[in-house]
Amino acid sequence: MQQVKTRRIKMSVDRSYSPYEVIRDYHDRGMMKWGAFATGELTEAQNNFEKEKKEDKIIQALPHHLVLHLLNQSFSNQVQIKVKYQSKDRLTEVYGFVSEFINNQVRIKSTDKIYLISIEQIINIT
Repeated sequence: MQQVKTRRIKMSVDRSYSPYEVIRDYHDRGMMKWGAFATGELTEAQNNFEKEKKEDKIIQALPHHLVLHLLNQSFSNQVQIKVKYQSKDRLTEVYGFVSEFINNQVRIKSTDKIYLISIEQIINIT
């Protein structure tokens, strides 16, 4: 069996246009020099992207009749739900069971607390 030797061709950039000797004589080490920098920069960019994605995410509110239906199903079957509602300037999530309806509000019993949430404020139920 015959072995074939392969030669790696070194790519270079023609810098003869430059009036500066330092630029003309510069030898690039290739991607090796960018490894650590690129990894850190990429990680930071991905983290920023995920953060912006979460912040920019537009959450469409469920229709009122669907919110009432899901709350009623949870109450009837005693199924735990996750309620996402608008509280002041932020979204709040609560896990628990629907214990009762009071006027236009629902009482949700969590493991550590009881919440009284206006049905109008509820954005999503899962």
